[in-house]
Amino acid sequence: MSEDTTTTTETQGDPELGEAGKRAIAAERTRADAAERRVRELEASIGGFESQIADLTGERDALTNDLGAKDATITRLNVGIDKGLPKSLIARLQGDDEDALLADADSLLEFVPADAKSSPRPDPSQGAKETGTPSTAQQFADAFPDL
Repeated sequence: MSEDTTTTTETQGDPELGEAGKRAIAAERTRADAAERRVRELEASIGGFESQIADLTGERDALTNDLGAKDATITRLNVGIDKGLPKSLIARLQGDDEDALLADADSLLEFVPADAKSSPRPDPSQGAKETGTPSTAQQFADAFPDL
């Protein structure tokens, strides 16, 4: 009962590499490690750039809002001055655009007295002076001409 058994040995995996193959694989692994390190560095840089973008976007939005508020203030002041409103009423002008501000200015003009729109009141310290009553020094000099 003898059986003929033949054993076959199969080589598993890659056949043995020569020195050149081993060097090529080592060089490829070194290159892959360097590439992976570079990818990690670039991903970290991208995170920093995303943070900068978020900061700059917030700053831009704040400046845009500030610019809009300043434009609205300038328009309100121009409309108030053009309509001849006093300062106290210019601050009360309301409206989203120039037409709305003009309409509001017209409605506020009803509450402004007519003399408030006229020229400034005269200043009594300016202009010609009355010479009717002489000064005290002049009266003394006139009373005692011999002195």
